[in-house]
Amino acid sequence: MDALRRLSVDQWIVYLLYGATVCIPLLPIGGNILVLVAGILALLFDRQRFSRGLHWLQWAVLGFILWTGFSIVNSINIQWSAMSWFYHIGMYGSIYWLMTYYIDNELRQKAFLSLFCITGVLVCLGAGYQYFYMTPEHIHEWVDNVHFPGLMRRMYGTLQNPNLLGEYLLFVLSVGGLGTIQVLKAKDWKRFAYMALAVICMLLCLVLTYSRGMWLSLAIVVFVAGICVERRLLYALLVVPLVLFFYHGEVSSRLWSLFSGQDTSVMLRWALWDSTMYMIEDFPIFGIGWDAFWMTYPDYNYFIQDPTVIIYHAHNLYLQVAAETGPISLCLLLAILLGHSRNMQKQKHLAIPYRYSMTLITVVVLVSGLFDHALYSQQVSMVLWQLLGFSMSVIRNKNNIKLKKYREGLMTISILFICGNHCV
Repeated sequence: MDALRRLSVDQWIVYLLYGATVCIPLLPIGGNILVLVAGILALLFDRQRFSRGLHWLQWAVLGFILWTGFSIVNSINIQWSAMSWFYHIGMYGSIYWLMTYYIDNELRQKAFLSLFCITGVLVCLGAGYQYFYMTPEHIHEWVDNVHFPGLMRRMYGTLQNPNLLGEYLLFVLSVGGLGTIQVLKAKDWKRFAYMALAVICMLLCLVLTYSRGMWLSLAIVVFVAGICVERRLLYALLVVPLVLFFYHGEVSSRLWSLFSGQDTSVMLRWALWDSTMYMIEDFPIFGIGWDAFWMTYPDYNYFIQDPTVIIYHAHNLYLQVAAETGPISLCLLLAILLGHSRNMQKQKHLAIPYRYSMTLITVVVLVSGLFDHALYSQQVSMVLWQLLGFSMSVIRNKNNIKLKKYREGLMTISILFICGNHCV
């Protein structure tokens, strides 16, 4: 108890953020509470920390937050959209700003990355339990028995959806996979052994989600990592044609179905995208309103005949954001993702997991967003905004070091100039 009393507000907030890192994918309500408490502590006792100048990417984040808020005026149900905006965007903005200003040194950043990857392993363990001990009433969830009769179950764990689990695992693999490569190059065989085991576990879980969009995202992530980090990773892509031609189980049938428009999920997506395009045409500035897609879609629906079926999103990140909050909001979101990625790449002094993890995460979001809208999930979005905040903390830390060196140099020149004049 004495140790707890001696903790400063700064330390309390950091530990709350560490706790949120674990809770968000495992127990989302717990993660929300921890972020909320951390935000209240920061506003009550440490407001001066947020008074520093803003990076242009932080201005872009503020612009995105405000623009999504403006979209509420077009919503069919303004009260619902407003509450949803505070619950979702409020939490995303909070965790982004808290990560930016409190995970602000190398020790805390390393601790966060380690905890983030360990949590990924815990999520896999929970998902494995769900997969092998699934109750009979849930065994056929997320399965198309008509077009994939051999597919009996899919893994989803605490993310509640196979596609969401796949997206989360790709985030963790983008960080942990690069860390494993770095440890391998350093020939730290003991650390490499358990890190490689964790990566294999996550890859196996990703396969068992049977999420085709996430598999494709993984292939492109490996390709990008092979170009940017380690060329030998490109050989891993040879696994795909080998699976397609020599293995004839459900994995290969799911992969082949990418080139066919016959299963229900593909046909549904085409119909959803067509209807969503009409929404964008009708509401080209602020969109139909934040989280109003499921209420507005029935007016544009021509594919689903059952009125009891609720469609919550367009199964496409780009169309969903443009439809709900306008094309300008979509441009801001893309600028935020690409901007954080590029600025992290520029940090030449950083190790590989720092420099390129955000690049791979951005690739995951942009590629998977073509087929699904995983960011509809608050769990997945919270993880993404936490990683963006982590990236900004690294960027700002480097900029602050440069500014400090510049000021020290300027001070030295001024002292020399004054001394020179005094001697004359």
